Amino acid sequence: MFNIVTCEMKKFKRLWLWLIIGVFVVIKVSTLTLNTSVVKSVDDLFTWVNMTVFSYGFLMAINILTAYVFVLEYKNNTMLVMASYKSERFKIFLGKIIAVILISFVLYMIEFLILAGYGLMFYKSTVTSAVLMKHFLITLKSFVFQMLMISVTASISLVSRNIIAPIMYIGVQLALSFTFFVYPASRAFIPFALPVTSNLMLVRNTYKIIRDVSIMPSSVIIAVVLFASGLIFGCFYINKMEIN
Repeated sequence: MFNIVTCEMKKFKRLWLWLIIGVFVVIKVSTLTLNTSVVKSVDDLFTWVNMTVFSYGFLMAINILTAYVFVLEYKNNTMLVMASYKSERFKIFLGKIIAVILISFVLYMIEFLILAGYGLMFYKSTVTSAVLMKHFLITLKSFVFQMLMISVTASISLVSRNIIAPIMYIGVQLALSFTFFVYPASRAFIPFALPVTSNLMLVRNTYKIIRDVSIMPSSVIIAVVLFASGLIFGCFYINKMEIN
């Protein structure tokens, strides 16, 4: 398993610069709709920028990264070689999932450090260890919740063997996340907004529509079930599939 994860990580050694640039782009796009008048401290900066980054920026980016890891093998016709490894095939699937998690963790930390650096430059007087720790923990929580979504994306990519189906699944996640905001009664059953929920809770007293927003146990359970189901299906499918 370690060798498989190492091989997956090596495939990205030439892409790290582009991944870091991608984080900058996600942050920049997230600030386009930002009302700068509400940002008066580093606490506000983290809260409002991550509202967009965690709601749809990283949702799209991490899902695309996950799909890329699997679809690339079909595009380069290397799945046959990988399936002929001495290791059981399911370890290939798990190894790729672990690689995506590791890469995603680095990207989340880079995003946190970029915002912390920006805060030190422009809101230095408001930077405290308590504020940084609060948003560091929120970032970790967002990361964990986002990782619970990747196994289904991975399975869809594995079965479809193209990028179209995962992109459609991203659309489904975005649509359901929008439903989460608009229809409060649906929040207990929609897990895709979990990565941004902690940020929403920071400002829920400001906007009536999100006043009752919280991390609901039922949505967490659904997210865990989705993750487990995606893992089980992916491992089963890659063991049984025929490689042409």
